[in-house]
Amino acid sequence: MTTRVTETSTEKLYERFPHLRKIDGMWGTAECRKFIFLLMTDTRGGKRQGFPPEHAGTIMSLLMEHDRRFPQFENDVAHHDTRWGDLSRRGIR
Repeated sequence: MTTRVTETSTEKLYERFPHLRKIDGMWGTAECRKFIFLLMTDTRGGKRQGFPPEHAGTIMSLLMEHDRRFPQFENDVAHHDTRWGDLSRRGIR
């Protein structure tokens, strides 16, 4: 039996997308936060298919849990990344 790193249940997500298991190894780092953030962002010029709703919800829960548990990385977003709107409105300069 393996110990879960996150409070968010990831079994079904990892079963469907095994390459995302690396989240457990990165958990609690700025790199993990960036990786999860990018999963929820279209970085393929509109060609990203997106995750099925149940898995998108899990990924969003992981991002929110990570931000809650490791708030020091919450605003760790590239300043030139405007895919989520005007960052200055979020207090990020």
